[in-house]
Amino acid sequence: MALSAVALTRVILVLNFLVANISGRIANAPGKHLATNTGSGRYRSPFADDYELMPALFHYENVTECFEKYPTSAYCVVKTVLKPEESSDVWRAIAQYSKNPSYHEHSLLDRGLCVDRCVRLLDGLSSSVKATLETEPITVKPYHLLSIPSETGLPKYRTQYGRILNICVNHRLKQRYNLSGHSELERCVTAATQHPSIDAYHVLFLSLIATLCGLVGYASYLEWRHTPPPPSPSLDNNNETSATTKANHARRSTTTTTNALWMEFALQRSWSQLVTPPRTKLQRDFAFVEIFRMLSVFIILAIHVSMAYVAAPTANMRPLEEFYGLPLSLIAVSVFPFQVHTFFTISGVMLAVHFLEFASSRATRVGWSFLWKGVVMRYVRIFPVLFVVWLYQVSWLDWFARGPGDYRYFALERDNCRTNGWLNFLFLNNYFKASSMCMQQSWHLAADFQFFLAGLPLLILINRHPRLLWPMVTSASIFSIAAPIVNLYHHKLPGVILANFKQLRFIFYVHPVLTNDYMLSHPHTCSYFSGLFAGLAYHRYRTTSIPWLSGDTTSSRLLKWLPPAMVLLQAAASPLFYALDYSEPMLWNAVYGAVHRCCWGAMCAVGILYGAKVWQGRHSWIHFHPALQLLSRLSFGVFMVQFNVLKSLTQNASGNGTGFSWKIFFEAVLYTWIVCYGVALLLALMVELPAAAIFKRLLGARKSSQTDKTEQQCALKKE
Repeated sequence: MALSAVALTRVILVLNFLVANISGRIANAPGKHLATNTGSGRYRSPFADDYELMPALFHYENVTECFEKYPTSAYCVVKTVLKPEESSDVWRAIAQYSKNPSYHEHSLLDRGLCVDRCVRLLDGLSSSVKATLETEPITVKPYHLLSIPSETGLPKYRTQYGRILNICVNHRLKQRYNLSGHSELERCVTAATQHPSIDAYHVLFLSLIATLCGLVGYASYLEWRHTPPPPSPSLDNNNETSATTKANHARRSTTTTTNALWMEFALQRSWSQLVTPPRTKLQRDFAFVEIFRMLSVFIILAIHVSMAYVAAPTANMRPLEEFYGLPLSLIAVSVFPFQVHTFFTISGVMLAVHFLEFASSRATRVGWSFLWKGVVMRYVRIFPVLFVVWLYQVSWLDWFARGPGDYRYFALERDNCRTNGWLNFLFLNNYFKASSMCMQQSWHLAADFQFFLAGLPLLILINRHPRLLWPMVTSASIFSIAAPIVNLYHHKLPGVILANFKQLRFIFYVHPVLTNDYMLSHPHTCSYFSGLFAGLAYHRYRTTSIPWLSGDTTSSRLLKWLPPAMVLLQAAASPLFYALDYSEPMLWNAVYGAVHRCCWGAMCAVGILYGAKVWQGRHSWIHFHPALQLLSRLSFGVFMVQFNVLKSLTQNASGNGTGFSWKIFFEAVLYTWIVCYGVALLLALMVELPAAAIFKRLLGARKSSQTDKTEQQCALKKE
């Protein structure tokens, strides 16, 4: 089965963790091959020592102690670029490690300094010593200041403290490492400005939460009071459109209050929507997809936990650097980013099968008026949760983040959302202002919405003009291959995703691969269109088996196993791409990248089609389990809140940063899973599902026929 390759790629991460833990040290780590001259003509074996020679990537003086001892002082964070010193053992270790892609740029340091303490230090130095500690600007790539745009006082602080802090950092570097560098201010705060102040955004968020809690509580109470126990164990579903169910509900109701719009906030209605088992044949056929949706979310969260520690001030970065330097890790890195593309494929399949089911139930062809209705209903399904999360980002996100380096994750995000949040509501944030994006995790929402804007008109056109089916399929296939080739060639990007800790240091705000390729929709249409084509095939053979998939022929075996085999073979070659020079475009590299991502889309589409037509009935008790349905239906909320939970893992760190070990990692993964799903459950019960039911009623959705149910499912399907 084609989806077995997806499971196989997930095993790679587990194998890597086992290798990293059992081996105790990594044979390919650069430190194992770097010998240091002791000055006596002999060379000592460095092992762990040469890594420990290097300065810590992050070091923050205690900000609380600074303001207690120097109340009028400023506290500043600087980025320091070290000056090359070939005769230094420390510098040679820095240069050797930093040239590896899975290692940070160890010549780039973050330092948090109490300004008045530095002033006192400089007062004890002679003018000649100060002159030797002053340095000219030094460049390193990549380099980016994570300054807060709204903090307009930074230029003044640079003028006041730039020279002082540069000398202060160099004095400490000279004393301990016999190195020097150039420091540039990234942020400065005082005792009065270190903590955020409450404004209208904070009040609005609290008011909204209080209103939602009141509505949910009162509606749930009235639902319990006015609704006798139903004859069946299932509760009334606020999004259910069955005429029978609604008629039963009307008979049970003792007052018209239960028909009010705000009664959709009743927990009983929302909960039943989350755990309702599949009922129609269409839902049962694709119930197995929920397993892969849930597992994909689990894997993505685990990967993002490791990325959170890589990007944050972390004291013990070496285990992560070594782990991602393993050959298996380099292979996995080229595949794991496509996990999100699995959701795009699922989205395309679901749109196609629901639309075609709706179209086949009509006596006439679907009109173009359905396009605007589908777009509006899809938008209002996503908007409420997006708005609530955005409002939290611009208000209370950074309230409890008091660490000197936490602005990189919290204050900067708040500022970006206040400035560029409007792009998120237009679903254009993946194309514009990527270097100051609000809610980076929401790029996939924008891409998926853009895919929907292309997929729904295509399906309507095919329905109205069936002869255009194969021309449209051919055109979409050609575009899906040509677009990534042109894009990769034009931007001189690698054909596969490469591990890059140096860009992650800047939280991917300026990563050319993300801004020019990965987050854009047009170079990644293959996964979505593959899903659409799979949906078309499912509808074509919905009452019979698919001859070219279910048979034991050469063509069926090729269709099932060629795409995953190609994905794994191409991923296996990914370590070779680290040695290439991308200063000039390479056509073969662009073609390789296009085929690689299209094979992933084909693998997922064939696997979903195989599962729906052949495999889905073998383990139905798992597919239909309420717990699985619940976890899968919370995926949207999990994606929206995951970065907030991840950022909390490393907040309030001082000194060299937060600690890290593999034990801490697994504890953090478990914590992230629990908190993400807990918050997503609250969002679903209080915002997502009630708002969906209310908007359907406001938009005049008729709830008396199964036909209209199919239409709404088609328009509202979000993944």
